[in-house]
Amino acid sequence: IMMHLFFNTASVAVGVIILILTGALACVMGVHLVGSVGGGDMPVCITVLNSYSGWALVAEGFLLDSIVLTIVGSLIGFSGAILTKIMCD
Repeated sequence: IMMHLFFNTASVAVGVIILILTGALACVMGVHLVGSVGGGDMPVCITVLNSYSGWALVAEGFLLDSIVLTIVGSLIGFSGAILTKIMCD
């Protein structure tokens, strides 16, 4: 609903408010993800966040129609996911 409102509104103020709310939600989700991790498990959390950055790069590569960004992002995402799996075992 918020994405539909963001893309179909002509008001700049509404768009800015939606962007601020989305950023706040992402911040709360990030704190919630990292906050419950103990000190010994922090490297696992870092590898998960590294994997997330790779998947975000893949999405950016798709949006910009860039093969290089998509390939590099998938390498980062997969390597972070594999490293996370290895560290969790």
